[in-house]
Amino acid sequence: MSVRAWWKHVTERFRATFRSAGRANSADALGRRLRRKFILVAMGAVTVVLTLIIAGINVVNYSHVCKMADARLDYILAGKGGIDWEEEPRTDPGQDVGAGKAAAGDRVAVRAGHFEGMTAESPFDTRYFTVTLVDGQVVDVNTARIAAVGAKRAARIAMGLDSKGWTSGFSGNYRYTATVQGDKTTYVFVDCSRELASFHSFLSASVAISCIGWLAVLAIVTVASGAVIRPMVESYSKQKRFITDASHEIKTPLAVIDAANEVQEIESGESEWTQSIHEQVARLTALTERLVFLARMDEGSAGFTMASIDLSEAVDKAAAPFESVAVSRGKRLSMSVATGVRAHADAAAVTQVVELLLDNATRYASEGSVIELSLRAVSRGAGKGSAELVVSNAVDSLPEGDLDRLFDRFYRADVSRSSKTGGSGVGLSVVRAIAEAHGGSATVSSHDHQITFIVRF
Repeated sequence: MSVRAWWKHVTERFRATFRSAGRANSADALGRRLRRKFILVAMGAVTVVLTLIIAGINVVNYSHVCKMADARLDYILAGKGGIDWEEEPRTDPGQDVGAGKAAAGDRVAVRAGHFEGMTAESPFDTRYFTVTLVDGQVVDVNTARIAAVGAKRAARIAMGLDSKGWTSGFSGNYRYTATVQGDKTTYVFVDCSRELASFHSFLSASVAISCIGWLAVLAIVTVASGAVIRPMVESYSKQKRFITDASHEIKTPLAVIDAANEVQEIESGESEWTQSIHEQVARLTALTERLVFLARMDEGSAGFTMASIDLSEAVDKAAAPFESVAVSRGKRLSMSVATGVRAHADAAAVTQVVELLLDNATRYASEGSVIELSLRAVSRGAGKGSAELVVSNAVDSLPEGDLDRLFDRFYRADVSRSSKTGGSGVGLSVVRAIAEAHGGSATVSSHDHQITFIVRF
């Protein structure tokens, strides 16, 4: 083996090694991104479900507390503002029932079981107080059935509620309701300290247990995400490896075909067949280069050289050749490029975006129409600026469905026309990939058979 052959062999081995290392690092980075997304989505779903469960259970629990308190309030009001110690009035066997009730005074004995949630023991463990006001002034306070609240405090609470016009709800640990008869207002308060303490304890326990469960699910999802994502990463890596390797392998025979075609032209002269071969070789070469570019973009290794550039000058230079291209294809290019627009971008990438958009427009614009290109500076707020590149043209028919699909790889709105014009369905994908790599965006909209592409840098 000669020294030259040995050196070539060693060089190829080093290149293969570095390519493999780059692919491995890219696959690892992709795996980490997918794992993060998987964990975020899974834990987001778990968080939503746990939140709904906790909220639902505790809302029901709180509603039950309010319902039980309201049942006690209704029981007290049914007894004319107080609870009769007897389950029902005592009467002599021969005494009329109505007379027996009248003998009991102003209070009417009622059955506790007639009120939902009330039992025979409820009248004995219910703590309550009442306050009666006339024209906003306290005329009666009854705190005989509660020890925690004195007459002055009871009067103060009732007057505060009356001044606000509140007739039901909670005041601290007391559930209250008010009955109004003319200028007389009677407030009844029921102590719900035990029920509210139980509710708060259950709320704290449910939140704590849910947090522990959430952490347990996070640990399980984190461990399991590797196994879930691994097949996707392997499939994606194989796909990217195939695209890159196939593109590199295709370049050599394309160069050979093009060279042989030139020799044929020298020997036999140029013909429509040799010209067609040149065109198809150029088309296939451009397609392979774009596929390699997209593969590198996916791997995060596009290698942009970011710098502050004069975007106006770059757009002008890139768009100038397309004036003649548009004329040759039966259209006209109109440019409106603002001067002095600058951006932090890769000059070659910006040129590629302009060329791809104008190539797309000159191919698919309606015959005899005007293609409009404009560039202007826009503000993003907080002192930040950006540039907006707009390419608009008329079309014979708009694509059906979501226009955003035009940025999908190999998507063609009109397959028959794409085959005639030579489109590959990859150019707009490259445009969006470059825009997003620069922290911008690429969007499309339509109106009255006019399609508009907007790229922000």
